[in-house]
Amino acid sequence: MSYERRYINDLTRDERYSFELQRKGVNKSFYDANKVLLCPECGKSFNLFYSRAKLCAGCPDLVRGCELARCTHCHTEFPLRSHMSKRATRTTSNYIESVVKRYYDTFGERPGQ
Repeated sequence: MSYERRYINDLTRDERYSFELQRKGVNKSFYDANKVLLCPECGKSFNLFYSRAKLCAGCPDLVRGCELARCTHCHTEFPLRSHMSKRATRTTSNYIESVVKRYYDTFGERPGQ
């Protein structure tokens, strides 16, 4: 693991969420939802928000606060709790759910259609 990666991993959530991100208007929940995860099956990294938007688009559980992550490479589903705390998992799932619901309300679509 590189020195830079180790340094970033050692920072707390608030330290990673810098003043510059706040100044640019990046929501803290959005920042958390864009977490990069490592797949336990294939070992490749992927973005959680992208995974939910791309692979889980037709799943009805997406708008019910699903707490699973799905690898964009091998499509393996695994619990988010293996990568973040129980509270962070619930908060992130609820945030992604609210973004998806807002999208569906705006464009008149529903999962599974």
